[in-house]
Amino acid sequence: MAKLSQCGICNCLLPANNTTGVCGDCWEKDDEMFDKVRSAMKFGEKFLPEVLSEKTGVEMKHLQRWARQGRFG
Repeated sequence: MAKLSQCGICNCLLPANNTTGVCGDCWEKDDEMFDKVRSAMKFGEKFLPEVLSEKTGVEMKHLQRWARQGRFG
């Protein structure tokens, strides 16, 4: 039996080896949210994750998922 995980946005089932953490239908939304966070970080300011979440309107669960994926560098 194949192992499954859930999309980080809509919670639909995905293969466990999906490295993005989101389904194809949510990929564009995920990319838009990440761009919003990355833009807020470009100014060289350091933010606590909670402050960055509040400033951008992006939920903490997405910031945590991107951090686990190493997307912040």
